[in-house]
Amino acid sequence: MKDLLTTRELAEFLRLNEKRVYQLIREGTIPHVKIAGKWLFPKQHVERWIDENVQREKNIQIVGSDDILLAQLLSLYSREKFPESLAFYSSVGSLQGIKALSRKRGQACCTHMLDAETGQYNLPILDRILSPQQYVVVNLWHRNQGLIVKKGNPLGIKDLADVQNKHARFINRSEGSGTRMLLEYFMQQLHLNERDVKGFFDVVDTHLEVALKVFFDEADAGMGIEYVTHMLPLDFIPLTEEQFDLVIPKDLWPTSIMQGFITYLQPEKIGKLSRKLPGYNLKETGKVLFES
Repeated sequence: MKDLLTTRELAEFLRLNEKRVYQLIREGTIPHVKIAGKWLFPKQHVERWIDENVQREKNIQIVGSDDILLAQLLSLYSREKFPESLAFYSSVGSLQGIKALSRKRGQACCTHMLDAETGQYNLPILDRILSPQQYVVVNLWHRNQGLIVKKGNPLGIKDLADVQNKHARFINRSEGSGTRMLLEYFMQQLHLNERDVKGFFDVVDTHLEVALKVFFDEADAGMGIEYVTHMLPLDFIPLTEEQFDLVIPKDLWPTSIMQGFITYLQPEKIGKLSRKLPGYNLKETGKVLFES
């Protein structure tokens, strides 16, 4: 049993009180097992957990919305900073990303959530989910969002209302994604419900998957960013320019690793990726929009 620590032994090992150990168990962050009603902690796994958390301070872990340009920028960061630091990106959707950040899963979250009540991006929803936690919001860029359709637009779709009127096969994004929230906002304005959109419940996780569904004739239209329509021969019907931001916990904001990443939010750095970024606008890139 030497390799299995009791709650008291773990508390001494970590120099914490036992109450904090039970909190770590509830949060599901520390390796543990329950045997005959008693919590035990494999010492080898605990030591690895400590090592992983120390290593995490050297790396960047971003959760949230899917974005091709951000994925490319993080790859550039990893190439230039390797092996001292790497960037990891989990595109779980804007809402899930913010919820993950509230549970201290990830170091930053990228999001583009339109608040239906105020018409404002991100800040009202962040206040509802993250409060009273403190955080900083930095603009990544603005993106053109709209309808992705086949090359030549054979159905003559002009707007979201035409998707219903022409009975177009629609491919949707997963629930909790910023694009799904934007679609539902537009549907509310047009007084459309889920049954009015053929394929509303057919979902994919990324903008590129939407484009591929249309390209391979599995759908007639879908919501997505303009950029992907230049990767495939598709047409784009713009609906709005949206705000795409990065949310960073206040306690991580001044760290050298985070400030090192922020230096990549410059048009000249992003210009290393491509001279042309159709559908992206860098007018506020790197600008601090909010600090709680």
